[in-house]
Amino acid sequence: MAEFSELVKNFDKIRDYMRDFYIYGFKTRKDFTKKSCRTYDNEKRRIESYLGNYIKWENFKGGKRVFISLDSSKISENPFYYAWRSKSFTSNDIMLHFYILDTLSTSSCLTADEITNNICKKSDICFDIQTVRIKANEYVKDGILTACKTGKALHYSLSKQYISNISVNSEALLNAIKYYQGTAPFGVIGSYLMSNENEKNSIFIFKHNYIVHTLEDKILYNILEAIKTKKRISFINQSIKTELILKYEGIPLKIFISSRTGRRYIAIYNEARKRFVNYRLDYIKSVEILNKCENYDLYTSRLNNNLDKCWGVSFGNNSRGSILKMKLYIDEELESYIINRLKLEGMNGTVERLEPNLYIYAKEVFDGNEVLPWIKSFIGRIVSFECSNKTIEQKLYRDINRMFNMYGVD
Repeated sequence: MAEFSELVKNFDKIRDYMRDFYIYGFKTRKDFTKKSCRTYDNEKRRIESYLGNYIKWENFKGGKRVFISLDSSKISENPFYYAWRSKSFTSNDIMLHFYILDTLSTSSCLTADEITNNICKKSDICFDIQTVRIKANEYVKDGILTACKTGKALHYSLSKQYISNISVNSEALLNAIKYYQGTAPFGVIGSYLMSNENEKNSIFIFKHNYIVHTLEDKILYNILEAIKTKKRISFINQSIKTELILKYEGIPLKIFISSRTGRRYIAIYNEARKRFVNYRLDYIKSVEILNKCENYDLYTSRLNNNLDKCWGVSFGNNSRGSILKMKLYIDEELESYIINRLKLEGMNGTVERLEPNLYIYAKEVFDGNEVLPWIKSFIGRIVSFECSNKTIEQKLYRDINRMFNMYGVD
């Protein structure tokens, strides 16, 4: 029987489990159907070793449900960063890491055969040439080494971007890292640097701290690489609600972050459907970078021209969109803040004063459904509401009537 280990070979495995069971699912042991119950127990023990006191549970009829419970505004460092430190390794991985870097630090442009011979001379340990070549190619992919072909042979050198000795010798820089690790994408890098300096964040607390973002950073990195190189991608998308797994292709253009929920989205141009679509990053399982898109700048320009009609993340079902008009009664002496709110939150919609205390707000959007929650926040001041899409208009009045019925008002 294999011995239990806290380390994992594939981060995607622990990522999916943490999301499905501890963040979104509130599932029980019986809900784990992918593999055996022993696998569930092993994964549970791993996550508990990372998250410790943040694991909670409740007993239900179907069994004990486990979940993560914490106040993200009261933690100084993201506890999910520990999951990134769980990758397994072998003794060969450790030895080759230092032997290869040491060899190339004194001699550059060496083949896998030459690296292997140098390691054998220095350490009296003879590795298989193919093992060294695989490890060197892995480091080329990670950016630690560079490779150039001379004739038929591939020569390896240390990358110019490789930092052999990471040291933070400035208090100001260290404080910047403490701030970075809690706010920026790939904040786990800041966490590594702080750990290297044996430092803890004792300065910053973040009110809106979306700690689960770090579980998507591997996906985000691949997408940003495709955006930088203007390449198409294919990706596997799985909805948390339906669990339906689908494969899509498209041109990645921009990352959007919701200021309300903190969710991150990737804006894709779907060439087959000839339209823009947003996908949630936490629904994407894997990303593959494809060929370069020659018309990339054209699609980026089109996206920027369409953003003014996006209220949220939906591009609607047609290109024309819906025109909304909301007439409001506002006491100008006592409620000037409402007028300011219309201008600040109205996403560049027009605000016109019709007469004293009477204003009209107008805006064209792709999907009127996204605007309705904001429209409803003005109930009590709304004189009339019109929409070119009558379905949206009827939905608002239907919801208001339903509210009246709930409170027993005819």
